[in-house]
Amino acid sequence: MRVLGFVLLLISLIYGHIDPRSITLSGFSSGAFFATQYQFAYSASVAGAAIFAGGPYYCAQAQGTNAFLSCMYGITPVDMPALESYARRASETGDIDPLVNLQNDRVFMFSGVQDATVKSTVVRSLESMYKTFGVVNIESNFNLIAAHTLPTINYGNTCTFSFTPYISKCEYDGAGEALNTLYDNLKDPVPYNEDNLIGIDQSTFTEGRSTAALSLGPEAYLYIPTACKNPETVCKLHVVFHGCQQYKNAIGMQFVLDTGYNDWAEANDIFVLYPQVASSNSNPANPNGCWDWWGYLGPNFAIKSGFQMKTIFNMIEHITNTY
Repeated sequence: MRVLGFVLLLISLIYGHIDPRSITLSGFSSGAFFATQYQFAYSASVAGAAIFAGGPYYCAQAQGTNAFLSCMYGITPVDMPALESYARRASETGDIDPLVNLQNDRVFMFSGVQDATVKSTVVRSLESMYKTFGVVNIESNFNLIAAHTLPTINYGNTCTFSFTPYISKCEYDGAGEALNTLYDNLKDPVPYNEDNLIGIDQSTFTEGRSTAALSLGPEAYLYIPTACKNPETVCKLHVVFHGCQQYKNAIGMQFVLDTGYNDWAEANDIFVLYPQVASSNSNPANPNGCWDWWGYLGPNFAIKSGFQMKTIFNMIEHITNTY
């Protein structure tokens, strides 16, 4: 134990301190649903979220048919009273943190006009849910002519196409818009240093379960800004959740390196954590490598005890306490 404590002390001297009040989230598609899910469940430790093509908390209600018909394609309406009632009950029982914590959160929301995968009506229903629970600091863009994609200035597909890697050059800086909503007085981005990217063993945080059993990849990635290697620098932490078919084995490091977050992070002393899902055909059934926002790991997927939720919480706790 003394050796471990000494090692942690050395690490804390090498890297800057992360302000625990600075923890924010982003997500695209399944990652956006998961970011909302994590924000609601752990609202006591989250300061805001940026949602790209995601819907309300507990939208699927542990039903795959709801996920497709209501929460993605908008064929049937989202049952907002049921979702809000579930959130209130979970808050009252302690399965998620008190909903009052959401009121001071900052939120950014994006939905492309031509998104046929997660309809804008679904994203707007999340906006309605935020307002119901007292969130007032909301910035949104529902006007960009974009498909189901994470928008960048000049990297990826044509903006109106929705296919792998689901990152598109839209002349719109999605990462920048998100981070500028979540944090004050950001400096203009500068080129990131790839040497500042490290891998983190996700199995360390699964509480004895294998990453395969939780449909998680072996490694997450953490971008550490150059200035945050100075022990006197106070830094922030932003967690980005990829969408379906955006995990490393599907598109390599494109989501981690080419979505624009690292340039903003380098200029503004923001650690960026990129957790990773992995695809699995059975046990659990997650062939597209999506985050669990409909219950493929069981009924507790949307509360603090959910397997992926607790893993991310443990990872965030480790990073904020170590760096």
